[in-house]
Amino acid sequence: MRYTEIAIAKPFEGAPRINLADVFGASPKKPFLLKIPVTGQRPITYGAKNLPEGLILKDGIISGSVQVEGVYNVILTAKNALGETEKNLTLEIKENGVLLTPLMGFTSWNAFGSTVSQEKIENITKRMVELGICEYGYNYINIDSGWQENYGGKYDAIMPNAKFPDMKKLCDTIHSYGLKCGIYSTPMLTAWGCPKEFSSIPGCTVGEPDPIFAPMNGGIGKIRKEKNNVSQWTEWGFDYLKYDWHPCDPYNADLMKKELMASPRDFGFCVTITAVLGYINYWSQNCNSYRANTDSRGNWKNFLEIYNTYFDYMDYNNKGHYFDLDMLDLGDCDMFRQRGWTENADFGFTEDEQLVVFSARAFLSSPIQISSTLENLSEFELSMYCNEEILAIHQDSAFSTAKPYIMLEGNDKAVHVFRKKLSNGDYAIGAFNVGETRERVKIYLDEKSNIRDVWAKKDLSENDKISLSMPPHTVKIFRISAI
Repeated sequence: MRYTEIAIAKPFEGAPRINLADVFGASPKKPFLLKIPVTGQRPITYGAKNLPEGLILKDGIISGSVQVEGVYNVILTAKNALGETEKNLTLEIKENGVLLTPLMGFTSWNAFGSTVSQEKIENITKRMVELGICEYGYNYINIDSGWQENYGGKYDAIMPNAKFPDMKKLCDTIHSYGLKCGIYSTPMLTAWGCPKEFSSIPGCTVGEPDPIFAPMNGGIGKIRKEKNNVSQWTEWGFDYLKYDWHPCDPYNADLMKKELMASPRDFGFCVTITAVLGYINYWSQNCNSYRANTDSRGNWKNFLEIYNTYFDYMDYNNKGHYFDLDMLDLGDCDMFRQRGWTENADFGFTEDEQLVVFSARAFLSSPIQISSTLENLSEFELSMYCNEEILAIHQDSAFSTAKPYIMLEGNDKAVHVFRKKLSNGDYAIGAFNVGETRERVKIYLDEKSNIRDVWAKKDLSENDKISLSMPPHTVKIFRISAI
C-alpha cells in the first residue's frame, strides 16, 4: 500500500487554471515563444492584456519578438464553459534572460537511448500535448545523444544521421505546439551515446587533441567548431543545448556560451556531467543548469547517490541557475531494457519511491525532465507528473533554495526535512525519509497555520506542528500559510 496519497490528475476537466510561473524571460530582438499552459474543459478561450509591442497571442501561444529591453506586466486570461481565470505574468526582456525558473520538459536519453529518431521525438511531442502534460508547464522537448553522424553541410557542422531526415521540420513541428526544442553535444572529439551502427560520433572540436585537456573520449580537439555548430542549430531552430563532457571546465563552457549568446536565437544552456564545485562561481552565474552526479539509472542506490550531491551545491542555486539532479528514470524507459538492467532484482521503484524521486527534483529546484516513452502510462504516473501544486512550488518566483530544517541521521536512519520560502509569503515543507527505518517526525511551525498536503491536494487541520510516522523511502510535501 502506498504511504503518500496523491490527487488524480484530470487535465481536461473542470474550470480553467493557468499553470505558469509568475515570471518568464527572453532576450530582446530574438524569437519569443510561450505556450500558455491551461488545464480545464475544452474549448478554452485565451486572452492577454498589455503584451509588449512585437508579441501576438494566437490559439494560446504568444510569439513574436520584443525589441526593447525591459520588464512588462501582462495579464493572461483563460475562459471555458465552467468559468474564467486570470494570471499576472511578468515578462523580463533582457540579454540571455531565458529559463529564469527551472526547466520542465522531456528529454530522450532514458526513454530511447541512442535509438532516438525524428519520428520518436515527433510522436512524443504529440503525446505530451494529447495527454495534457504540457498544460502543466512542461515546455521543452530535448534530444539527447544519438542524433549525430559526420561533419558537413553549409556550416561544416555536425550533420544528423538518417534517423533525422529533416531537423528544421522537426523544430518547426515542436514550435507549432508552442514548445521549445533542445539538442545535445560535447567539446570532446567523440561524443557519448553512439548508436550501434556507428563506430563513433563527433563533438564540437576536431583535429589533434589539445594536451591541456583531459583525454576522455579522445580528448578535446585543437580545432574549434563551436561557431559552426551553433550556426547550424540556429538555422534548424533549436532553443537549448545540453553540453556534456568530463571533467567540465569553464574554458570550454565559455567558448560555447559566447557563441550561443551571439546567436539570433535564445539558447538555454546546461553543463554536464562533472561541473565540479571548484568552478561553482562560473556555473552558478552562466549556466541555466549544471550537473555533478552520475546518470539516473532506475534504482534506489543510484537515486541516493544523485540526491546526496544536492547538499554541496544547494547554497548556489539562484534565479536562472540551478543544480541538476539529472533526468527522471521513471515510467517506461526503453534504454534500460536495451542494456538489460530491467532484469536486475534491484531495478525499479515502488510508487512511494517514484514520488520521492520526483519530489526531489521538484522541491530542490532541479530541472524536471520526463524521460519515458509514455507508453502504457498509468493514472498514477500521469498524476505524479501533473500535480499543479507541487509544480507551483518548483516554479515559484521567490527563487528560494530548499534548506535543511530537520536532519535525523544515524545507522539506517535518514529523515531530511527541508523548508522553502514562497513568493506569496507562504512556505513549503518537504519531508523525505530516505533511510531504512520507520521514523516518527514532529515538524514545528512558526505559529498555528493552515497546512495543506500538496500531493493529496487536501487541507489539513490548523496546527502549529506536523506529526508524521514515515515508512522508509517515502515523502510528504506541505504548503504552510498564515491563518
